[in-house]
Amino acid sequence: MPQNRGEFRRDGSARPAKLRSVGEIDPGGTRKDGLDAFLDQRIAEGYLIETRTGTHAIISRRPKGLKRLLSGSDPGRYVVEVDEDGTATMRPAEPRRT
Repeated sequence: MPQNRGEFRRDGSARPAKLRSVGEIDPGGTRKDGLDAFLDQRIAEGYLIETRTGTHAIISRRPKGLKRLLSGSDPGRYVVEVDEDGTATMRPAEPRRT
């Protein structure tokens, strides 16, 4: 019996295990680099980073002037996610809880 605890094929032969360190989500840094580039663009457009990890971020863009007083509680909040290929996507975030 192999010691690497890999998967076994139907014929009983072992397939090598893909081992990663515990907690290692982005071993090559592709996701972090993609997130860095995406956030740099959004910061240049006036967004603020509320929170960030190596693979996700929450960004917001506050309206200026009178629109800030007339709009909802959290206008322009977005969750940014980066996939394994380093491609970032942005979707609306849930409103802040009070």
